[in-house]
Amino acid sequence: MFKFAFITYQTNLSMKKMYLIKGMLLVFLAFQFIACENEPLTGEFPQDDQNDADEGQFRAQVDGQEFIAVTATAILNSDNELVITGEKSGGESITLGVTNAAVGSFNLATSQINENAGAYFDGSTNVVPYVTAEAFGGLGQLKITELDTAEQTVTGTFSFRGVRLKIDADGNPVLDGSGNPVMEEVEITSGAFNAIAYQLDDTGGGTGNSNDEFFAKVDGVDFIAESISVTEPVVGEVHMIKVEAVSNTGELLRIDVPRSLGEGTFDMVRISDGTKLIAVYNAGSGTENLTSNPGTITISEFDLELGVLKATFNFTGTDPLNQLPDVVEVTEGSFTANFEGIPGGNNTFSANVNSVTYNPDDISVTISNVNQYPRLTISTTKGDQNLEISFPLTVTEDTFDMETEVVDGDEIVGLYTPVVGTSITYVSNPGSLVITNYNMEDGIIEGTFNFTGVDTTGQDPTTYQITGGTFLVVLP
Repeated sequence: MFKFAFITYQTNLSMKKMYLIKGMLLVFLAFQFIACENEPLTGEFPQDDQNDADEGQFRAQVDGQEFIAVTATAILNSDNELVITGEKSGGESITLGVTNAAVGSFNLATSQINENAGAYFDGSTNVVPYVTAEAFGGLGQLKITELDTAEQTVTGTFSFRGVRLKIDADGNPVLDGSGNPVMEEVEITSGAFNAIAYQLDDTGGGTGNSNDEFFAKVDGVDFIAESISVTEPVVGEVHMIKVEAVSNTGELLRIDVPRSLGEGTFDMVRISDGTKLIAVYNAGSGTENLTSNPGTITISEFDLELGVLKATFNFTGTDPLNQLPDVVEVTEGSFTANFEGIPGGNNTFSANVNSVTYNPDDISVTISNVNQYPRLTISTTKGDQNLEISFPLTVTEDTFDMETEVVDGDEIVGLYTPVVGTSITYVSNPGSLVITNYNMEDGIIEGTFNFTGVDTTGQDPTTYQITGGTFLVVLP
């Protein structure tokens, strides 16, 4: 028996709850369930057993269009659960997950008794994936033809039909004339992967730390956590901290916190695509999950370098689709969660690229010397993108113009690369940097920036508008 994250919802037809292998975070709404056994292969789905993938390649047809992954990865954990992912640039990806991994065929129609699953992320602004949820018409098959434990590679074929909840521009479910959620479908066919290297993961699902703490009152009654789990899922390139507590009576409280949130007081959402601040309550014994509507959290400490998150929270839990009358009041909530720290994690950086939010996955701060000038470079990555600014440490709290290249060493330059290794780098012309705080004693520099990224050769007329840039870095 194991826990895993799945995202589902309740309709007027009382559809079954869905299940998915832990680590595959599928985003309709944040729900947590427990499954105890794997279902053998039943039913049929058109399956092409021909494997035409090159060694190390992951490929398929997505609604008839060729999908060839830029990267293909696989993880096999200590419970013999296998997750395989093929990903293209721009966030488009296919993920397959099975329990009891071995050579053989697996039913991907996820159900209450079948944990195997397939998922397709289309890389659009709708980050909700298409999943093989049987109750919604999803189905599929995966065939593992070779699982080489010596070389640690896996080979096989797959096909599946994925379904997802259609959402509007505000992230709310689109309902039909009867008030039921509207579903979308995608057909994944001719899937194949050949000798994909897999990594062994013996860390299990969530982390338990003796310093973790969790408390709340549910309708005025103390919620005493018997177990606390802290995990760090990545959903649509957004890094999250998920804190989950379970009482000895089976009650569950869960808080999803974006890793980029920082300290302060924030409002929770009612419906999340997996990347938003949300709270979930489940009374156990087969009851439905209730989500924060409204809810707030006050984060008093969020140390990414040390890996510590401390907060207090309160929320009213209701049915996110407003189809159940259940209401619960969660008050006096507080927790201390410990997670894996990030070297230099307390550096912050954000911007907009052509009006699209850019919150980086990684921030690197380095110091170099050009001529007599010591220079600071802040380099960030988000997926395949790279955005960086560099300037001399001789700056003061003032406003400066950016230039296109570093020659003497005292220039200020901004760079943006849409797809690292494929596209050119666009440089600042024009641009500006404002140093708002320069604390030499503590080694802290804060500032804002904006620039237009251009091709300095003049061959490519494309421009990128980098706006609303902010940063706070601690000197290495």
